[in-house]
Formats: sequence, structure tokens, C-alpha cells
Amino acid sequence: MRKAAAIATIAVLFGLSAIPAQAASKKQATGTNESNSVPEVPSDDIFGFTSPTDVGDVGDLGFANENDGRTGKRDGRYRALDSKFEFSSTPARDWWMAGSFFAAWDRIRNVTDLHANSTSSFDGISFEIERLLVRRSAGNPFAVSLSVEPRWSRIDPVSGLRSTAYNAQFKIFVDAVVIPEKLYWAANVYFTPQRAQNIIDRSIQLDSSSTFLSTALTFQLSPSLFVGAEARHLTSYNGLWLNERMGYAFYVGPTMAWKITDKIVFNTTWQPQISGRSAINPGLRYDLDNFERTQFRVKLSLGLN
Repeated sequence: MRKAAAIATIAVLFGLSAIPAQAASKKQATGTNESNSVPEVPSDDIFGFTSPTDVGDVGDLGFANENDGRTGKRDGRYRALDSKFEFSSTPARDWWMAGSFFAAWDRIRNVTDLHANSTSSFDGISFEIERLLVRRSAGNPFAVSLSVEPRWSRIDPVSGLRSTAYNAQFKIFVDAVVIPEKLYWAANVYFTPQRAQNIIDRSIQLDSSSTFLSTALTFQLSPSLFVGAEARHLTSYNGLWLNERMGYAFYVGPTMAWKITDKIVFNTTWQPQISGRSAINPGLRYDLDNFERTQFRVKLSLGLN
């Protein structure tokens, strides 16, 4: 059943990408659609880990530095940071594209089943393409976009050891205006199949997959400041098609976005794991085998034109 659901999800992603976006005019920084005064979610990254649907205007160029940190295992000292350096553009109406490269920092000491490690490494590249499918209108408060991001990586995200991997993230973004110019909502769904080298014997290939579900609310305190809350459910599986669940983790925490200028936005969130289960240690409260006790993000986005 899980395999069929995964196949159906991918079919929907690619099938819907052929649907033209509903007609609407250019989004403005005020959060209102210019031609018909339909309230809009601001075009900036205001939701923490959760991404909005906006793809920008034709000709837009951007750069973002996204730093995702993870801390805490069952014992010892565990610190990991993944940095993404992303260059993006909007080449055509309703289409957004980006190329990225990654770096990984790991500091691991006295953690059961993990080798001591203190490294900083180049961690691969990715390419992402996003399609805005549904625009807001007077009768529809929701916008929807779909994205796919294939990636080649060099570092295992848990152990920090060398492991060449290939994956692709299939993403659904949804957002809506709850109260115009005050309260905004967004949700994301990801499915990521992956093939990677075993960190002990790199001649062995391991198949895995994961899901990511998130929802967020953010309140606009002023034209430049947004605060809110976000909840995320992460799940890890053996096999490319969600074959065997290895664990899940549920994170909740505050978010903040600061629009420093019209072209510079700072976004951050800090989230502890409030519940989870691991197939390796099913009797324990959290899943600290596949995930971490705390995750956080610090992101800076720049408009280049």
C-alpha cells in the first residue's frame, strides 16, 4: 500500500505540472494582488523550514544561504550543520529554478554507534525547478506549487562520514492568507527516495526514503517583522518506496522573519523534538537514532536585481 501511495504521489506531481496556473497579476510587497486586490502571502521566506508558493517575477535573480543545524543524541556530544548556497532565477511566468552547492560541518564525540568525528567538507550539488500551479483569486484563497530537487551528496548526514548518495526531493507547497496583511498559513509535503553508499563498506549500496510534512502560521507585526510557529513531522524508511518505517520525529518551535530591506530577508527557527519513536529503540520516548533532539535554521536571502 505504501509503495502504491508513493507511486501515485509522483504521478500526481508530474501530472499536475502540466496544468496551467490560474490567471493573476504581479504580486506586490504589500501582500495584495495588483489587478483585483486579492490578498496575497508576502513573497519573502517567512515560515521557518516551510516554503511559500511564490516563484517571483520574470527576470528575478536571487541568492540564499541556508544553514540547517542539528544537535543532541542519546549520549555524548553531537553537533552538525548543513549549509546550502543557492543561486536562483525566475526565467518564465510561474517557473522558478535554482542551482546550489552544499557544505557540511560535523562535531561528534562519545555518541553510541557513531565514530568520533570533527570535519568540514564540501557536500555536493543540487538543481531545483518549481512550477506555480494554482494562483489565488477572489474565490480561491490558496496557492499551490510543485517542485523537484535532484541532489548528489558526498557526506552521510547522521555520521558525517564519506558516503556518496543520489536522491530527489519531490515537494508540494501550499499557502493562504488567513487575515489580510496580518496572519498567513503554509504547509509543505516532501517525499525523498535515496540511494547511498554504506559508510562502513562503500561498495554496498543502501536504499532509503523519507517524508517531511510541515505546517506553519506567521503573524505580521510590522511591514518588516513576522513571528509565528511551525510544526513538522519527519519519517525515515528503509527502501526507496517507504517499505519499512525506521522511525519518526515530531518537531515544534517558534519562527521569525525580518525583512531588513526590500531585497534582504533574514529567517530563523529553533525546534525541539517533542515526540518520536525509533524501530531500533521502540521503548524510548524520542527517535534519536534517525533524528536529533533539536533542529534549527538560519537563512539569509538576497535579491540580486
